[in-house]
Amino acid sequence: MTTNLTIGEQIVLLALDEKTGELREAPLRVSLAASAAALLELELPSGPTPQSAAAGLMDEHRRAHPEETPREWLLAVREPALDAAYQGLLEKGIVQEQGRRVLGAFGSVKHPVTDPSELVALRGRLTAVLAEGQEPDERTAVLLAVLRHSGLTAVLPQGFDERLTALTEEQGQAAELGDAIRTTIGALTAVIATAAL
Repeated sequence: MTTNLTIGEQIVLLALDEKTGELREAPLRVSLAASAAALLELELPSGPTPQSAAAGLMDEHRRAHPEETPREWLLAVREPALDAAYQGLLEKGIVQEQGRRVLGAFGSVKHPVTDPSELVALRGRLTAVLAEGQEPDERTAVLLAVLRHSGLTAVLPQGFDERLTALTEEQGQAAELGDAIRTTIGALTAVIATAAL
């Protein structure tokens, strides 16, 4: 399972309280992580997983504003990336939308998990990597790097900080994605530090 979920959808799913459908983590952190995932997804080989709507939005914005920095791209696409992740989870039947939006943006909207099997499978995959020493695939390594550097490690299995650090540093040094990850993670870290989260 979880192979059909984008990295942004996985981030949002992990950050949701399963019962209440509210984010357990700061919405700004989660939206920035989803935005960073979209930017990194553009650098990944597509493989069996199709490009997410958020990555498409990021690519559009990047092409329209090549003069901007990755930090500016992350900020510009953070809300659409979060919305795209929620929409993807809704379309896949993993969450449901409760509440209502006023003028399309305001209101109280929650997304309780309706199909916990994806969340269980995702947590199992992360536990296998962090606790059991399984080597992560490229998407899982990117997911771990984004969660670590956006300060969302509370959504991961606890007690494996050394393994998480080693994995994310390896990913940042990998030749294929190293530059993209270093640039994106640097921008993500700068935005979060500036926002004093």
